[in-house]
Amino acid sequence: MGKTLKDMAKHLKNVITPEIPETYAINPMFENISNEENIREGVLVFRNFLYQLCDVLIVEGDSYDNHKKNAHVFDDRVTISVYFPFLHNVKCLLLNIGFHGVLTESSQSLTVGNNIFDTKIPVSKSIECLRFLTDCGILIDGVNLNDKKPDLLKAERIKISYPDNPAMLTGLKVMAIAEIEFGRNINKSKVNKSNTISYCRFSDILLRCDYRVLKNNKTDDVISILKDTMKPLSANVQDFILQLHQRYLDKGLKCDVEIKDLWIKIKYSYKRNEIWAINASLNNGYQINVKAKNTHKYADAIEKLPLFLQEMIEKGYGCGKKRGISDCCDGGCRGFRISLDDSIIDIRNAIETWLDMELSFV
Repeated sequence: MGKTLKDMAKHLKNVITPEIPETYAINPMFENISNEENIREGVLVFRNFLYQLCDVLIVEGDSYDNHKKNAHVFDDRVTISVYFPFLHNVKCLLLNIGFHGVLTESSQSLTVGNNIFDTKIPVSKSIECLRFLTDCGILIDGVNLNDKKPDLLKAERIKISYPDNPAMLTGLKVMAIAEIEFGRNINKSKVNKSNTISYCRFSDILLRCDYRVLKNNKTDDVISILKDTMKPLSANVQDFILQLHQRYLDKGLKCDVEIKDLWIKIKYSYKRNEIWAINASLNNGYQINVKAKNTHKYADAIEKLPLFLQEMIEKGYGCGKKRGISDCCDGGCRGFRISLDDSIIDIRNAIETWLDMELSFV
């Protein structure tokens, strides 16, 4: 049984950026939209709007869950446009409203034209998305959604408002511009030369409300993403991951972040070899992945590890089909997987020992 739109909404609610500081310097490219204070406030309100959008999807998701494909159970990246087309269509509409919309002088509403409707999305689907956004608190003036088949091409002037807090519209606009502008050139998305953060085009900046792309100074982005990603987990697990993060930075590993279709991967590499990673994904939840290729070189040390880890390592690393132990994909190419729940605290020392041994033979 594949994941449903409700499942995706719950996952999205977990990976929306939970901690947004009250003060940070805004990149001058956004200064023509509003002043820094208004932009920061707008981003916070937009983040809260996304939580509301998720709540509506969790309640009403069955009405919109029209996907016909299920992602492979071992896939961490689940392409939204393929597996969750309704959410993809809503995202596209929000992107276009934000990017093309013109804020009124008082910033109380956005004025848009019919260019917000993607020609690749059927009119019926665009209308479905508009009606959904009204359920999320957005008011749309200029399209009669009570009509069975409103003519969107005649909607040359549409007013978008959000009575609960109009500041949301400023947040929507800057986040939409950020996703589209940074998505046009992947190199622009590498916002930190020493600790790379890469965003897949048109994927995550808007839906996760990742304010970091708006910042002028991005030196602390990796650690803030790590903390935000671990937020749904218990305090003990969060502390362990933060200690593990620092332990392997001190040992010379490089930490990179990849964010693709609401899948967050924080990986630790030595001389271009990925040693281990943290994954937060729809299909597989929160995990540590260990890509241990040298276990045959420290068999004696493995015998001293907890039985759970010994049995995992004994199964081997790599594609099960190629190794002749499985008739279908078993996810082996993605490394050894360890769930990030409270049970990991009991084996934390063993995990450190294992990673240290693997690193010693790289």
